[in-house]
Amino acid sequence: MSEIWSTERTDLITTSSRFLRRLARHLGPDGGVVERQLPFVGMFFVAVVTLLIPGARVTSPVEVLIAGVLTAGQLVAARLLPWSRWPTGAQDVLPMVQLLAVALLRSGTGGPGSPYTTLVFFPVITLASETGRRGIVLATLGVAGVVFSPVLLSSVPVTTDTVIRTLFVTLVALVVAVTVHEITARLRARSVALLSLQMDQAVLLDRARADAVELARVANQRRAARDQLVSVIDSATEQAIIATDATGMVEVFNAGAEGLLGYGQGEVVGRMRLTDFHDRDELEARRALLFSDDSPIDHPQTLVDALVAPALAGRPEVRDWTYIARDGVRMTVRLAVTRRAEADGTTSGYVVVATDVTSEREAARLQDEFVSLVSHELRTPLTSVLGYLELLTDGTDPLSDEQREYLTVIERNARRQLRLVGDLLLTAQVDAGRFSISPQHIDAGEIVSAAVAAAAPAAEAAGIDLVPSVTPTVLDADPVRLAQAVDNLVSNAIKFTPSGGTVRLEVGPGERGGAIIVVADSGIGIPPDELSQLTNRFFRASTATRRAIPGVGLGLSITKAVVDAHGGSLSIESILGEGTSFTISLPATPPG
Repeated sequence: MSEIWSTERTDLITTSSRFLRRLARHLGPDGGVVERQLPFVGMFFVAVVTLLIPGARVTSPVEVLIAGVLTAGQLVAARLLPWSRWPTGAQDVLPMVQLLAVALLRSGTGGPGSPYTTLVFFPVITLASETGRRGIVLATLGVAGVVFSPVLLSSVPVTTDTVIRTLFVTLVALVVAVTVHEITARLRARSVALLSLQMDQAVLLDRARADAVELARVANQRRAARDQLVSVIDSATEQAIIATDATGMVEVFNAGAEGLLGYGQGEVVGRMRLTDFHDRDELEARRALLFSDDSPIDHPQTLVDALVAPALAGRPEVRDWTYIARDGVRMTVRLAVTRRAEADGTTSGYVVVATDVTSEREAARLQDEFVSLVSHELRTPLTSVLGYLELLTDGTDPLSDEQREYLTVIERNARRQLRLVGDLLLTAQVDAGRFSISPQHIDAGEIVSAAVAAAAPAAEAAGIDLVPSVTPTVLDADPVRLAQAVDNLVSNAIKFTPSGGTVRLEVGPGERGGAIIVVADSGIGIPPDELSQLTNRFFRASTATRRAIPGVGLGLSITKAVVDAHGGSLSIESILGEGTSFTISLPATPPG
């Protein structure tokens, strides 16, 4: 008996160590219902075949037959019954039937000495691989029943050896069940993790493909944009466009730059720095203004740093510089310097757009000189003329009506010329930044009323109706300058309105205080593309020049300067052939 028990124990240990991991993979939750029964059915078939060997011990063929029927029946049930509709625990019936089949086979082939006891571990593994602890309990109790079955089925007496065998085999089954349960739990967790990783991998792969497509699209766009930019740069001839690296070395030199400076592209790109085109004294003055260190002025990078300092600080600068062409000709250029940055924020270089403004600056200088010369050369003689006219008019010698009429004509033209000279001087003050106002507490309604009274004779002579709408409006403003601005608007409205037309004047408080003054006419109007230039000095609308309406184009520029000095705004609306409306918006108190 002890030899039989020793052999049986060795078989149990060897079998458990050999098939534990391998069968757990097939009998676990990843297998189907039928698949989990196949290992046991296969081994049971092998066991039945071994019974056909001569000398094999079969003590009860009926029990062996019943065991075979149970094994075949549970396989058919595994295949035909709708297990997916039932709870997972319902499948535990199949391994329990297998345990019963092993008990019958063991009882029918010698009882305690049967060599087929190890078949119990197939249903043990199947039960232990289920989720939860229920399978471990069923497997342990089932094995205990199988080992103890000879006592129950064959009336074998209970002995100490039977009890020890039952307890030991049950303990081994418990260890096997717990081990299998942990292995399958880990396999299950790894399967879930692997599935999650596969899903994440699929998502990342899709995202990577989408990113690759997007990167390709962006790259194509950038390439197209770069080609288009290069094409635009190369086709620009009015402006000199120069692109450099971070050290100021020229990388792009367009046709406009070639025409402006006289250098060929091959002579410049990669060979000259941006500062090589500049007047060195100007660069040294800028360097001394910006930097207080002792870095050597002869170092080329210090001059580049001085030139691009505002752009490097995030303040793109537009100002005049002096360029020196290849032939030594000096010219004034309006230079716009911008910084080129990489994706990480580092400076990759600079782009410089230069426009030759030499002629413009010279014209502006000559114009300023002309204005100053005319103003000063005419003001004094005109004042003297008006003084002598007053002496003649108020003198003791009587004057005839004809003489007085001549003197009136002289005085009227002299005062007109004096006003023109005053406008020129005022314009020069505005350009020089010396224009100022003297605010007082006034009523804007009185200013408009005075302008209506002053313009009434001219309006009546031109056959134009003046329609005032005056609301008392108190604010702080310069009465002289504000009156000058309103007079200019009213004078223009009368001048550009045909006979039979209307000039409307309105004044009233604004929504936040201050005053709103409107001068609107039913005149000839102004082309839309010229509205933005009306307040430029000496500009005259094409409708005025075609009709030979007199004027020098200073009135609106002076009006704009007066309004700006008060912190207000001047808006213009016009419809060609229907009229023009000027709106002055003034705050309650000028700034400063």
